[in-house]
Amino acid sequence: MSDPFPLLPPLDYPPDSESYELPPIFPAFSVPRLADKPQDPIMDTLRFTQSAQRHLADPQLLPPEVIALTDLWLSDSDKSHNIWAHAAAASSTNQSYIKSWDSLRASFVQLASPGPFLSDQSNRVFSSARYHVNPRIHDTQTYIIHATVSEVLKSIKMILIGTSSPLYAWDSPSEMFILTSGEPGKQGVLVIDGKDDIISESFMRRFLSIGTLLRRLELFTDTIRRQSTTIAPTVHAFIHALSSCVEYTRLGLADFPDNTGDSMHDLDTPAATWMHHDEYEQILAALASLCRRDMDIYPPNYRDLPTSAETILSDIYIALESHIERGSPRRVVAMFAYILTMTCQDYYRYLSRSVGYSRDFVVLNAHKSATSQDLNLDFGVINDDEQDDEQTETDEIDIEFPCFMGSDVTEALIRARDSLKLLRAAQPEHPLLQGVSSYQEITWFWTDKDVQAAWTHRERCELSTDHQHQEEDGVVNQHEPVASDQDVLSQFQVFDLEPGAHLVAPSPSSQHPNRHLEQFISTFPKGLPTITPTLPHLTSLVISPLLEHCYALSGALLSLFLSRSSYLNLHAHLSLLRSYLLLTSPIFKARLQGALFSDEDNWRFEGSETRALAKKSSMHRLRRAKTPSGDGPESGWQPEEGTGPWAVGLGLGLAERDSWPPGGADLGFYLRTVIMDSLESLHGLERFDNNEHTEDSDENKRIFVEAEYRLGFAIRDLPVGTGRERWLNPCSIESLDFLYMDYKPPHPLDVLLTPDVLSKYQRVFSFILRLMRVQSASSTLFRMTRKISNPLFSTLSSANKLLLRFRFMAQAFVEALSSYVFDTAIRGNFDAFLAQLDVSPTTSASGRFSDVFVLADLHSSVLDDILSACLLRSGQRAAGDLLRGCLELVLDLCILAGELRRGRIEEYKAQPVLEDLFSSYTEKMTTLVKVLKMMIDKGSSSSHLPIEFAYLQGVTSGSPMASGGTGSLHYLLAKLDVGGWKGG
Repeated sequence: MSDPFPLLPPLDYPPDSESYELPPIFPAFSVPRLADKPQDPIMDTLRFTQSAQRHLADPQLLPPEVIALTDLWLSDSDKSHNIWAHAAAASSTNQSYIKSWDSLRASFVQLASPGPFLSDQSNRVFSSARYHVNPRIHDTQTYIIHATVSEVLKSIKMILIGTSSPLYAWDSPSEMFILTSGEPGKQGVLVIDGKDDIISESFMRRFLSIGTLLRRLELFTDTIRRQSTTIAPTVHAFIHALSSCVEYTRLGLADFPDNTGDSMHDLDTPAATWMHHDEYEQILAALASLCRRDMDIYPPNYRDLPTSAETILSDIYIALESHIERGSPRRVVAMFAYILTMTCQDYYRYLSRSVGYSRDFVVLNAHKSATSQDLNLDFGVINDDEQDDEQTETDEIDIEFPCFMGSDVTEALIRARDSLKLLRAAQPEHPLLQGVSSYQEITWFWTDKDVQAAWTHRERCELSTDHQHQEEDGVVNQHEPVASDQDVLSQFQVFDLEPGAHLVAPSPSSQHPNRHLEQFISTFPKGLPTITPTLPHLTSLVISPLLEHCYALSGALLSLFLSRSSYLNLHAHLSLLRSYLLLTSPIFKARLQGALFSDEDNWRFEGSETRALAKKSSMHRLRRAKTPSGDGPESGWQPEEGTGPWAVGLGLGLAERDSWPPGGADLGFYLRTVIMDSLESLHGLERFDNNEHTEDSDENKRIFVEAEYRLGFAIRDLPVGTGRERWLNPCSIESLDFLYMDYKPPHPLDVLLTPDVLSKYQRVFSFILRLMRVQSASSTLFRMTRKISNPLFSTLSSANKLLLRFRFMAQAFVEALSSYVFDTAIRGNFDAFLAQLDVSPTTSASGRFSDVFVLADLHSSVLDDILSACLLRSGQRAAGDLLRGCLELVLDLCILAGELRRGRIEEYKAQPVLEDLFSSYTEKMTTLVKVLKMMIDKGSSSSHLPIEFAYLQGVTSGSPMASGGTGSLHYLLAKLDVGGWKGG
């Protein structure tokens, strides 16, 4: 086996190794031999220096004997020696204390060295060392610009005011300062003498950012000012305030020191100067962010300034609040507060005038009449004029407020605007429409003194508010005439002055445009006052006078609508609506029932034979005209019986007409007579009861007198699609749905009694008409079956017993439902609401309702409760259909009995129909009771009360106020469940 690692042959050394020796290296200098004695040059030098300084520092002025005789030694002993103060005074920062052999040479620099590290050396030494260790890679696209400190300082001074310099030029496409390059197409890199490019770039970044932001803000303001014809006054104010802040910042930056030294040491404190401009950079960065001109955004990505005043104010407020919360420098917060103050002046003035909060309100509105065209409110007023509709839509779109106004403030302002329009239309001579005597301009304030004064004024106003409301509630129509044109000659005193004396001297602020901003910043506090620690608290205090005026305006209108001596008394008008549209007036209900319904068991109404005879004779004349001889039958004529079923319950022969719904002047005359007769009867009772003549009675009498043309019946258009055939059938329960009653409230009360609210009255009115129709038919059924000797089923006793039982159950159901609707659903809700409106002279209405619109909302909710109690809401469709189905089955029973009475149907044919009706009625009634029980259980779960206890609680309370909404169904279930429907 061979060796895997063979031995290498030995090295061959040359025979003569001396020929390969290197030549010796001899020293280039020589050191003299020292003397043969111990030497210590360092210590010798130190001893020599100290001995020389000792003799020069303390010269002997007097001989020692004389010095001992004086008390100079006492002063020397009193001096307190401080080792640190002595070291600072004795040592010199410019002298080096390094002891080495090198310091003995004459050419040694005796200046102190910063430290032992390379980075502690001078700028030139450090930059040279860095460049030697890490030389810059040669880049063909980079151009290095070397600049001295003096050139850099001059460029910085020009950049800080937003102008180009020899080193940096303004680039319009990017809106930034870029380094000028000697060669086009190359990127310049600045290197300051003694610094490298990294330090130079870091040092210049802040100054370039300041100059760029300042220039961008100037271009932004100039661009907006060129659009002066299309921007709003609020935008003008914002641009003016922003320009003032930019100019103020520019003047502060113009104080940059103009040094012309050759090194960075010539600038006193470079780091301090760099940090001094940190606040300016924060100011400009905050302003640029507000204007959407941040440093990192390029011109193509700029966002436009909002054109809406509310949006601009919201942006300023949000930025100010953010800077306060972040603890930004005081001047940053002060500038944003100044911008908000100046921008809000015109907007606050607009808000004040929109709600009549000004001194010259009477001058603006003295010659403007308050008509219905002026009341373009935004909640349901219907105007026929297209221009008014467009104006209304415009008003609705313009209702927008800044974010610092809460929902309660915005709602109060909107309602105050509407209240102002209503008050101008209702009572133009009201004192609030003649100007505000205690007017205070709405503006921002920031100092403790102003906040304390505003807080004290608000407390004083709150103490006098109750007394003012009592005076307005007590006296509504009694107003003293406003003194007009007093001291007219005093207005011409200006013509007695010397020429030019009326001119106002120029103020210091006009000579120095930024003087106002400087004073504002100098007096701006470091933090918000303790009374208003946050910006929302300060906001509520600022707008408190405006809010108090809004409440006073709403309270004045509310007092007018609730005053007994006012024609616009809401209580009287609602009482009229309750009496007629809700049929709570016994006189009107009885006359309407006599005009539309009948409970007689005779289907031949009064005058039917005359109508039939006239119809027969007209047809006979037509036939004679068609025959040659003209002879006709001479036998006696009997009235023909109708070919259709008898519409039981209808009166006045309405169902005997040729078409349905009925029409003609006679029906309109009868219905109009019903209204006139009932109003006449009501006026007669009032004259009988009220023997004393009062102003209140005159105003109420005027309301009822004008009700003759404000109340009226009308006919709806026939529905399209399903339900049309039921309207056209007089035997259907919906046969009278074509008829409704309308009310035209006086202006400006029509703003509260809107068509939407009146439609709720009309829905209840239609339901009551159905109930009255079934009630009259039930009475007719009783008359037809009251004679035992003449039963409807003379041959079928079982069917007759079932009919009598069905009649009893149906009549009990109808009477219970009628009692529930009028006593609980209507009076239980509406009467309690009217009781709240019945304001006595010693009671203030402002304590119950904040304004008339809250009152209108409560009125609408009361009507909703009535609809819910009658199962007429859209969410109660299932229960409402069951209730209507039960009423319809009762009406079908009455119509079946009428057909038996007329002999139009045989008894054996009517029996299965009767059984089907009874079966359907019991099934629907059982289901209705179960559904009512489920609805009551769902409603009573919130109060954790069983049905029986909830009902007993309402009965024992003795209050006419119903539970509201579905809570009233306790009473309906208690009335309907007497027959034990829950058991099935």
